[in-house]
Amino acid sequence: MERRPNVVFILVDDMGWADAGCQGSRFYQTPHIDQLAAEGMRFTQAYAACAVCSPTRAALLTGKYPARLHITDWIPGEGAPPGSRFGLPAWQQHLPRTETTLATALARLGYATAHLGKWHLGGGEYLPEHQGFATNIAGGDTGQPGSFFWPYGARQDPHRVPGLAERGGRPGDYLTDQLTDEALNFIEANRDRPFYLNFAHYAVHAPLGGKPALIAEAGEHPGADGQSNQVYAAMLASVDESVGRVVKKLADLGLTEQTVIVFTSDNGGAVHFGQPPATANLPLRLGKGHPYEGGLRVPLIVKFPGFTPAGKVCNSPVITMDFFPTLVELAGGEKEASRSAVDGVSLVPLLRGTSQMPHPELFWHYPHYWNGGKVTPYSVARIGDWKLIRFYETGRAELYDLATDLGEQHDCAGSHPAERNRLAARLDQWLKEVAAQMPLAKSDDQSAKGGKQ
Repeated sequence: MERRPNVVFILVDDMGWADAGCQGSRFYQTPHIDQLAAEGMRFTQAYAACAVCSPTRAALLTGKYPARLHITDWIPGEGAPPGSRFGLPAWQQHLPRTETTLATALARLGYATAHLGKWHLGGGEYLPEHQGFATNIAGGDTGQPGSFFWPYGARQDPHRVPGLAERGGRPGDYLTDQLTDEALNFIEANRDRPFYLNFAHYAVHAPLGGKPALIAEAGEHPGADGQSNQVYAAMLASVDESVGRVVKKLADLGLTEQTVIVFTSDNGGAVHFGQPPATANLPLRLGKGHPYEGGLRVPLIVKFPGFTPAGKVCNSPVITMDFFPTLVELAGGEKEASRSAVDGVSLVPLLRGTSQMPHPELFWHYPHYWNGGKVTPYSVARIGDWKLIRFYETGRAELYDLATDLGEQHDCAGSHPAERNRLAARLDQWLKEVAAQMPLAKSDDQSAKGGKQ
């Protein structure tokens, strides 16, 4: 039997839709990511399953909507602020071990499996080594590093990257670089068998921290389109270097032609902190946490030589859950192997370059508060080019035509009541189909910090 293809899945934390040259940035220098796009397929309408991190990570590994999993916020979330209209449902704060993960499905097909970097789906018995990954390096319950420089957080810092500093290093070493060292070691060690590497960067999440030489280099380029934070640019440059090193290692080992590389992000770019702001997602509206395109659209590149047409740009909407059935199919698994991926759709026809609209409708559900209450509970339906956003705190609904208003500046809810009502009815139906947990009236709230442990 022909060897099954390797899978290298590169997941960047908080990387925005416009945070690469191939995505239109005139400030960030990302030659290796741009080259990956030139050699693979770039998606212009790729969506994260949620505008914050943990739900998207759960959706990737299960092929299920976060609302179906009841993993609907970053873990453990912020709770409901004083004066809010709602409390939180008792949502799931770890990835249940009863779920069949992508790692488990590929391990059953003979793959070596490793998780490297940010996990943020529960600690203890819910860590990667209990979810189908034979190897776990630096994956724990923390959502951000204590520092991007060795030892990656003080010993008592709850955000210290677990176990990585103990594997080696010295003052001045950079987190993205050491994680990449580990990735290359895993690829080398498993060169003779199919492998799945889930490479989840802690970058470019806060706290902002970049290598001094790269910060200085970023300072040589003028800001553009709201992007001018030199430290953030340096962090992206380190991620770009990492991509280049992974691609080179595969080439050196003669594995390029038999390796699928996926490059994407867990949510939209973070525009809510930093001076100047960490990034900007223009022309998209707002960013991480928000129901607008800036919070939900993410970069996506897939390279599989001989399969994906080089330099192809795909404009079909796709979403995080699609990776599960797609990668299982590329690995040669039977459909039964991805039977738990009830919401994802295989993108194999798209990757072959054929025209397809895999998702006539997409949904998001966020029954939480975020960023000190600046973001309140919402649900979203996208059907065709129409997008409805329902805000529970105010009872307001907004409607946008993404075909003519990518920046979501013109609310059509009043001028197109028929479309508004059609999307609202389908959204209600979907919420019931997935048994979505709704924000609770304060009198029904079980816990302002909410959730199962």
